[in-house]
Amino acid sequence: MMDAGTMPVEIYIDQCHQENMEFIAGFRMNDRHGNNPDLFLKISQEHPDWILKEFKPTSGAADPRSREIGCSLDYSAAGVRDWLFSIMKEVANRFDVDGIEFNFTRMPECFPRDMASQSDAIMTGFVRRVRHMLDETGQQKGRKLLLGVRVLQHLEGCQKMGLDVPTWIQQKLVNYVAPGDIGFTEFNAPLEEFTQLARAHDCYIYPQVESRLGIDRWKQSNRTEFQTPDQYRAVLRNIYGAGADGFSTQNYFILWGPQFSPGTSGFSRPHNYPKVLNTLQILRDPQRVAAGDRHFIFTPLWGPDGQGPGKTYQAERIDLKRADLGQRGEFRFRMCEHLPADSQLEGATLQTGAMLICHPGIVPGDKIEIDINGTPIAAENIQYQWKEDSATLPTCRFPLNSPPAVYGDNYLGMKLVKSAPGETRDMVLHDVEVLVKVAK
Repeated sequence: MMDAGTMPVEIYIDQCHQENMEFIAGFRMNDRHGNNPDLFLKISQEHPDWILKEFKPTSGAADPRSREIGCSLDYSAAGVRDWLFSIMKEVANRFDVDGIEFNFTRMPECFPRDMASQSDAIMTGFVRRVRHMLDETGQQKGRKLLLGVRVLQHLEGCQKMGLDVPTWIQQKLVNYVAPGDIGFTEFNAPLEEFTQLARAHDCYIYPQVESRLGIDRWKQSNRTEFQTPDQYRAVLRNIYGAGADGFSTQNYFILWGPQFSPGTSGFSRPHNYPKVLNTLQILRDPQRVAAGDRHFIFTPLWGPDGQGPGKTYQAERIDLKRADLGQRGEFRFRMCEHLPADSQLEGATLQTGAMLICHPGIVPGDKIEIDINGTPIAAENIQYQWKEDSATLPTCRFPLNSPPAVYGDNYLGMKLVKSAPGETRDMVLHDVEVLVKVAK
């Protein structure tokens, strides 16, 4: 096609415009899959100061040369910014795009570790430069061109990476912000810190949802567990509850595309297409989201002790020392839900209302007390399911009603009040789930 004079991106643009959709040209600011070793070899020879060698490829299947040469650009080098700007300017002028997006979730590390948090003025200058270019190009085209950014889901994490998102919003350099994790959906993200800032400055917020839930769940399922429609509806409740204007996706194609499991032939799931697109139609409508069942997942995205990109993420967990009986730990979980006062269970099955499920690190002979937002849960309402495998944590479930549950942030409290004789391992909890079933 390119040899014949047609650029593939032109096909995408034309199809979008025929459907009255805007087309935004996305730029991955530092894709570290290691797919461009030839390019980086050339850069290393001509401009070695352009490369951040301290950041290695994120993919185990990356070309070995990417580990040696490097695969990240250093935006503190003026030449890097000039080069990227020239490409963005060409795209904005050559093609009928409606805007440009900076994708910092691929990846957020754009500066040396020891200077990232002090480099915000550099990146803000680059954002402003592209904003001015888009304004000038838009005037020539007779319409406004948009500038969006895809960033980490916590403003503090963005700041550590040298991304001054509040300034970008306050100075109206960007038209939208899409906060999200680089690989997994976070149900607990404090998105109101984005939406409250954006409301005052004519900026839109489109939080990002992924197709996967957490690195441990992903590995334990042999890379076969994907987010379900019930789970998408749940996280959208929190997204809309925080005042967001909509949502965005990343890696949604995995739900029907290739299976990237090590040791497999790489099969696909074409039978899921196009039905998985129906979920997107539901998610864009808050009323349809509220009409379906929801499944909230609060899991450490990067493992119990993992902090994710740039060590910016901190997972919720309860860690009770057996030497200190009676100590209370708490786990924050966010649910923008108005739960009923009386949820209905039949055995271990939720009929209507809500049910909380968790897996505390207890053994037979232990005794724990549980509360929600400081209100004790009666022992007779708590069910435990023990596994024959002693290495598998038991399942704990109980009805979750309002009160004591509230709309927004809730706190699951636990106390270890009796320890099994001879047990020395601390009681740890780092996964919580909540099922919400709507009466039909």
